Amino acid sequence: MNTILQLSGYLKPHLWRATGAVILAVGTILTGVGLLASSGYLISAAALQPPILDLMVVIVAVRFFGISRAVIRYSERLLSHDVTFRLLMHLRSRFFYLVRSLPASKLSGYRSGSLLSSITTDVDELQNYYIRVFIPVITAFLASAAAVIFLYGYSPAAALITLLLLLVNGFGVPVIVRRLSRGLGNRQITLRSKVHQLFVEQSQGMAEIRLFGLQDRKYLYTRRLNKEIARLERRQSRITGLQDTLFYLFMYTAVVMALLTTVPLILEGDLSGVFLALVLLSIMASFESVQNLGTAFQYLESSEKAADHIQNLEDQQESTKGQSVRMSTTGDDLQIALGSGNDIVFSDVVFGYEQEPVLDGFSAVFKSGEHTAVTGPTGCGKSTLVHLLLKFYQPDKGAIHIGNHNLADIDDEELRSNISVVDQYTYIFNDTLRNNLKIASPVADDSELIQSLENVNLQHWYHKLPQGLDTVIGEHGKTMSGGERQRLALARGLLKNTGLWILDEPTANLDTITEKELTGTIRNQTQASTVLWITHRLIDMDQFDQILVMQQGQVTERGTHHTLSDRDGWYAAMVGLQNDLLPYSGNQSME
Repeated sequence: MNTILQLSGYLKPHLWRATGAVILAVGTILTGVGLLASSGYLISAAALQPPILDLMVVIVAVRFFGISRAVIRYSERLLSHDVTFRLLMHLRSRFFYLVRSLPASKLSGYRSGSLLSSITTDVDELQNYYIRVFIPVITAFLASAAAVIFLYGYSPAAALITLLLLLVNGFGVPVIVRRLSRGLGNRQITLRSKVHQLFVEQSQGMAEIRLFGLQDRKYLYTRRLNKEIARLERRQSRITGLQDTLFYLFMYTAVVMALLTTVPLILEGDLSGVFLALVLLSIMASFESVQNLGTAFQYLESSEKAADHIQNLEDQQESTKGQSVRMSTTGDDLQIALGSGNDIVFSDVVFGYEQEPVLDGFSAVFKSGEHTAVTGPTGCGKSTLVHLLLKFYQPDKGAIHIGNHNLADIDDEELRSNISVVDQYTYIFNDTLRNNLKIASPVADDSELIQSLENVNLQHWYHKLPQGLDTVIGEHGKTMSGGERQRLALARGLLKNTGLWILDEPTANLDTITEKELTGTIRNQTQASTVLWITHRLIDMDQFDQILVMQQGQVTERGTHHTLSDRDGWYAAMVGLQNDLLPYSGNQSME
């Protein structure tokens, strides 16, 4: 019931359109009743060969109902689909907003294929609720009531029989259909979601699948899922066939029973014989109001399942709002805080990913305008610092400050718009080079985009592109090398032009020459900014103002390259190991 109320609640912004669609749907059925009733009466009356003028009113009525039914039906379809598409637009926009606004901690349980399925299949499934559930149910109630009242004026017994069998056909049959199709909607939604997930995984990992010879296994698994979906659809089709059979059975039963109760009225002279066809054809026309209710109950389950997926995201956002406090820190204030001598301070921060703490009492100061390198063994919490600083997660204990501003009090969007991030997993969209760069600065013109490419030494690559900035560079930048992708990420950072840079292994998986070139480019372009550099490769470390060594979620060493190299610690051992001079005798694993 909560899901039904939630789905119906989406109609509030479109209440007048939805009401108009219901009125037109009722009008369509009633004009159908009027058309068959007047046609039946006209045929019966004409058989008695009265003067043509006596039939003119009925003839006009037949023409009126015939034309108006077509016009009203077309208007109803136009308006109901307009409402539906407006709702789908709202739901897709709402879904994208929810995904965009949720932190990584809330999205970690979702797979990309599952989210793709929700924004496509699930949202599309909801249109069935409005076209095949919401409008038909209300229409059936109103149209059936009007038809029964109309019949009652000619044959009370026929009207009561029609009412009874309308109830059986409108509610009894849908209950049977609902019981027979129970679980089908949920199962179909789940399987379609799996197919979407599989499609995303296989399209993105095709090279690995071919490399390890998994084509046949993936093919068989995909085929098995599709066969199961087809089996469920065949079962649903058989249920639909049963529903149609029962519908016509009860409709003709109503006609026969009405015939048996109306004929005595004619024989006794209480009803003129010319009205017999009117009564019987009106009954047949009135059953159109409940014809789609079985289908409505079939689609109700899958619509509820699809709505639950969206509601889960709504609940996640509500819980996030409860944990997040938003203060009055403006974008200008934050930009000043990040670039005017205000330090970034971690104070006794404790955090874990639902396990043992990754950071356990971490405290550090990143001074404004300085370049700080953070290094340490795998799993010590280096990347976690980035996640916390970007507010993807919230500390379990402790606090993070930027100047006088508590990070928890800063709006998420304002914070991230004032930080430039370059990491080892640069995402390139399957779009033009221009749009991939404008992610960082939507207002940048072409000259600024080209200048950013020149600043990161991508001018030679750019001049080889067939369409310049309009060149589509492929999903994940498949037309680019690893070094070019990293330089493109750096160009994005330059376009943002912020006072704080976070670089998380930006040179990972690059060859030594490309790595040194990119490192030099970054250093030259960020001289006036505060830089937090996460790294496990100790190259050109003497260029950093401060180096922090992390172990087991805490800072164990702090100083410059020369200071730490002279100590007998993890950093000195790592430098020696990378220079093939000193082995490290400790038991920490290196990243």
